[in-house]
Amino acid sequence: MAVVDGSPWVLVDCGRGATQRALEAGLDLTTVLAVMLTHHHSDHLSDLATLATTRWSAGADPPLTVVAPDGPASRYAGACLSIFEDECFHGQARRAAGRRPTINVAPFPGPHELTTVVDRLGWIVSTALVDHHPITPAVGYRIERNGIVVTVSGDTAVCDAMDQLARDADVLVHEALLTASVTAELLEWNAGARQVGQLAARSQVGQLVLTHLMPAPGTLAENDAFVVEARTGGYTGSIHVAHDLLTIAADR
Repeated sequence: MAVVDGSPWVLVDCGRGATQRALEAGLDLTTVLAVMLTHHHSDHLSDLATLATTRWSAGADPPLTVVAPDGPASRYAGACLSIFEDECFHGQARRAAGRRPTINVAPFPGPHELTTVVDRLGWIVSTALVDHHPITPAVGYRIERNGIVVTVSGDTAVCDAMDQLARDADVLVHEALLTASVTAELLEWNAGARQVGQLAARSQVGQLVLTHLMPAPGTLAENDAFVVEARTGGYTGSIHVAHDLLTIAADR
């Protein structure tokens, strides 16, 4: 998920296809300020080497900055380019970009309270540990820019940290499961759409975006089922069911 306000811009997670989708969205990979990883499941970080390489071959000055909780996600980010020999990149980028792409990892201890991890060029990003057990650490992010707040849950059950991260956000992007269509075990470490609606209502967010949908909807009626369940949580604002290349203006 990209958060864009001119240039530079930031990316939350980098799962399969993220680089291609960013290009299709018209984003300039050379101006990404940072990639923030929420946790180490492969669908959140498997495209990181592709992003770093594509950005480098477009002429970006290295390195790519990756912000991640200290643990498996930060270790993956630091190692994902090491398998490539230097000759793999020979002649692909302008000389100023260096002989190969690089990644600068900024790991942080998983904080239980809201903690700032990026404060640069007008972008302020805060984070806190969320509940995606047994996967730890897992975090969400609160991204602030020019008075606008976008909160991204990553994968998590609704928890106290999400209340901190989501409070008065202009946009809340949260994973959502259809409660009646998944197992109780899944709901122990992921959020049902009704719970997300409750979170959005009490946090008074401007817009709600449902993502990481389970089971994956294939029809408009199945899309609507997520919205209907979220409404039962009491949220009355705008609800969007995420899909690739969806663009949302962050206003109330």
